[in-house]
Amino acid sequence: MDISSRQMLDKIEELVLKAKQANAEDKVQGYVIAIKSLCEVMVDENAVNISIPKPITLTQPVMSATPNVEPVKMDEANGESLFDF
Repeated sequence: MDISSRQMLDKIEELVLKAKQANAEDKVQGYVIAIKSLCEVMVDENAVNISIPKPITLTQPVMSATPNVEPVKMDEANGESLFDF
């Protein structure tokens, strides 16, 4: 995916507005660092076409919460429910 200079400038403008509205100094500092990074990318001569790789999604096998185990039979029990006394 190619990102144009216009999109970068729009994002910088969005971050500037957020920085102006931030009420904590650490949040303002975070926005300024993000703005600086975007500016450095735009100034970099090697970044003619900026492409962002597609994120990799990882899938994990779904594990059963309860194993398939036969219930224990007791002589004193009245039924199969926990509430049968």
